[in-house]
Amino acid sequence: MAHITLRVLHGADRGRIFSEIPTPVTIGREEGNTIQLNDERISRYHLKLQDDKDKIVLTDLESTNGTKVNGEDIQVRIVRHGDMISVGRSLLLIGSHSDIDRRIAAIAANLPAAQEGRAKQMRERLERIATHQSDVIEDLAEVRSPLLPGGPPPLPERLGPAQTAELAEFIDYVQGILREATEGAVMRPGNETVELDFAHWQVMLELQARLAGLLRSISEPS
Repeated sequence: MAHITLRVLHGADRGRIFSEIPTPVTIGREEGNTIQLNDERISRYHLKLQDDKDKIVLTDLESTNGTKVNGEDIQVRIVRHGDMISVGRSLLLIGSHSDIDRRIAAIAANLPAAQEGRAKQMRERLERIATHQSDVIEDLAEVRSPLLPGGPPPLPERLGPAQTAELAEFIDYVQGILREATEGAVMRPGNETVELDFAHWQVMLELQARLAGLLRSISEPS
């Protein structure tokens, strides 16, 4: 029996994590599902995830509004760690940090010699964020390497109501931009690269520029 972790990136249930759930898993808005999501655009029994020969197979259960995996409409699809499932207004990410790191390491290990430069960059990326907090051993570099080591820094303590509301608005703004960009991304089956259109790419660069400016203004107040 395979187990699967799902993290809700967007929707009414965003921020929820369903860790190491044994398959088969059904997702829908009814109580009888393994995962019940609060989303009126999701069908009562929307989709099913099941293990078959060490692969996780996603099947859309003839839902009203359909299911997308990595930006493409699907009926049935093998899914892997790091894939995104879009149902209704909700967006789910498959896998824990460690699960996704294992996939990145496997991709780097299997790139052809002609793409050794790309493989090296991926290995160096993992090495730069190596930490003892991970339970992943990257075979090529033999380092512990979560993609997001230790999670985000702690939020400020003892915020007033207005400060809390302002911080929530700012985080929601950033999350909304990232959501729009990721929902426009597409990863074709059998291809380990993600296609992002130019407009969404520019939006992400603009966000990065604004965050850089914000950090500068905080560190150098007038």
